[in-house]
Amino acid sequence: MNSEKRLYPDLDMSEGLAEALKRGASGLGLPLDGFVDGFGEAELATDRGTVCVFVGAEERVFGVTVRGPRIIWASGASDDLGQTLRAVAAWRDGAPLDAYVSEFPFMEPGRLARAFAEGRVAEAQWQDLLDSEYPTGGQQLLVGLAPFTELRSLFPEISYGDVRFTVPPPARDGRVFRAHRDGPGFRVEESGPEPREYALDTLDELARHVVEFFTSR
Repeated sequence: MNSEKRLYPDLDMSEGLAEALKRGASGLGLPLDGFVDGFGEAELATDRGTVCVFVGAEERVFGVTVRGPRIIWASGASDDLGQTLRAVAAWRDGAPLDAYVSEFPFMEPGRLARAFAEGRVAEAQWQDLLDSEYPTGGQQLLVGLAPFTELRSLFPEISYGDVRFTVPPPARDGRVFRAHRDGPGFRVEESGPEPREYALDTLDELARHVVEFFTSR
């Protein structure tokens, strides 16, 4: 408590961070009444994701992250409460990404944020994973699948030896196609209305089953 008072004399957090930010915003003429307390942070739901704010325990800092479905729009940190709250309000009010990070230089766009805004998030995700300097079994499998252009409209993710395909965000239809090498062939798991697991022998078969999974249901 003494640390909070010393680092944040302009915030009364006795009723939680969300209430403290609401009062701070009100004093600046910013209506941010939607703040609620989350796990170790305050959260504000907007039409473009959730803005999360936390405060540092050892030094004065306000950390801000804007999260959307499976994407980080922007993140950063400032020691200025007013700038932090103005950044939250600007995002809530619909500031375009480039204008937003220009107005608030402490905020940086997420890895796929610009691609997401431009409607090419799948393309950017493929390139980012293929360019990784830390190859895994999953990346090697994705490299093998890269020549199959019919897969490039899907959103790939890698988890150790697995490659996971879904429809690109923001769409969320619950269908997931997972595959990993299993000896000379591949083990596949389909998650969706009719989940199933099976084995395939070749990359050609694997690519064809991925396409069929997302086009036949």
